[in-house]
Amino acid sequence: MIRYAAYPLGYLWALPNTLVGLLFLPPALVSGGRARIARGALEIYGGFVEWYLRKCCGGVGSMTLGHVILSRDRRMLDYTRNHEHVHVGQYMLWGPFFIPIYLLSSYLCWRKGVNPYFENCFERVAYGRYPCYGEPPASEEKLA
Repeated sequence: MIRYAAYPLGYLWALPNTLVGLLFLPPALVSGGRARIARGALEIYGGFVEWYLRKCCGGVGSMTLGHVILSRDRRMLDYTRNHEHVHVGQYMLWGPFFIPIYLLSSYLCWRKGVNPYFENCFERVAYGRYPCYGEPPASEEKLA
């Protein structure tokens, strides 16, 4: 019961990061992208978001900013949704400190000579619960 009572506080705590994510909404919609609300998060995919993730973020499939999940396209979003929702929960826990601590974890991994993404403590939790590596598997329609 306490967990559900704390949800509004989690949304408020994550709000600074969510506001950054909301900045992607107008350019995404203007450039042909789509948005929808699912499981308490705003999902934005396609258009400008696809370009941004491919060109500015090293080609990642999806990323989370507070309660906003950015994804290259709907197929990738469906493939990574559960993984990204682990990050939504992490934002609710760490709030405005999530991004600096995430970057610090990556830096410490890099300093140790291990992969700064896959060995990041936040990614290890998310991949441990919902692994989603590479591209989504081919859909059944394309196999037929």
